[in-house]
Amino acid sequence: MGSGFDKIRRHNCTLFINKIFRNDNLEQALSAGEKTLRERYQLTPVRSSHYSRVYKFSASFNGRERWIYFKQYLYRSTWDFIKHLVRPSRAKRAFEATLMLEKNGFEAPVIVAMGEHKSSFLDRGNFLVTFEAEGTKQINQLIPESLENLTREQSQDKREMIRAFGQTVGRMHAADIFHGDLRLGNVLVRWGKNDWHLFFIDNERTRKFRRLPARLRLKNLVQANILISDCVTKTDRMRFFKAYLSINPCVQCCYKDWAQRVVAKTNQRFRDKGWL
Repeated sequence: MGSGFDKIRRHNCTLFINKIFRNDNLEQALSAGEKTLRERYQLTPVRSSHYSRVYKFSASFNGRERWIYFKQYLYRSTWDFIKHLVRPSRAKRAFEATLMLEKNGFEAPVIVAMGEHKSSFLDRGNFLVTFEAEGTKQINQLIPESLENLTREQSQDKREMIRAFGQTVGRMHAADIFHGDLRLGNVLVRWGKNDWHLFFIDNERTRKFRRLPARLRLKNLVQANILISDCVTKTDRMRFFKAYLSINPCVQCCYKDWAQRVVAKTNQRFRDKGWL
């Protein structure tokens, strides 16, 4: 586990707490369970998958009030529960993958805590707590629905953001890292002083390989392309791909074949979803 975290055991819970951001009241509530957390904080539900519960609330850290997200991972099935008796919890995998991304120079919301409850053999739970990535939006939320009334400055911002996205995914793949779910809702963006910053969330299935498998490279490229908007042109998609290629010479040498594979797979996904 990360060296920047303290390990604490309270009740039937094991907590890994960020050493820089400590809050005794929050730590006590997290270790006691969701009921106590609700009693001490005003939890606002956040839309999530059927297999997790996410809440947003504020807490004080070093004299400053900060927004944080609490994500509780749920078991998908009985078989999923059985598997997690012998493998790391979903929260632990997300925790380790996020730290791995940061170690390799990529950005993600800062982890406040990770916890695992084991009240009994059948009563188990796990969760991850992160700071809000301030000033960010999902990348798909920043893409206008239409080119109509788009100013020159807005068009330039869109092009630069798409180019930054392609370069960042390119760097990730060049480092042999596969993002487990690169849907655009899992990519947060924020404009910095001179460039775009991208933050990756839902990192549970994100992995670093000795050599990135071609099928997973293709999967990420297709996920990054799945966006229906009149504002995203063929030129924009090629802009993303060129930025990606500039950092991946192993793909650049056969870019036509890869482009055809990405387009074919993306169109198939569109047809499967009934979008074409």
